[in-house]
Amino acid sequence: MRDSVMWFLVTSLVVTALSLIYVRHQHRIAYTSLHAEELRRDALNDEWGQLLIEENLWAFPHRIERDASKQLSMRAPDNDEVVFVEPTAEIEAAHASR
Repeated sequence: MRDSVMWFLVTSLVVTALSLIYVRHQHRIAYTSLHAEELRRDALNDEWGQLLIEENLWAFPHRIERDASKQLSMRAPDNDEVVFVEPTAEIEAAHASR
């Protein structure tokens, strides 16, 4: 009886030790993966910030006006070139029904 209890305790101890080793190994793998994903997240956040800065730079009104005049030969119309169009009754009725 005493020997069977001893073998049960030794077997339980070995199984527990192996389980502990397995769980710690899985934890290390998960932690390494988490760290890699955090680095990836930080890199993506940096890239997102740079893209927002670039978007704001490209959307700056003076830059748009300069590029439109240089690359597309566009210019602001003179006062005598501006034509005001009066809305027709059909357009006013469509807006009124909304």
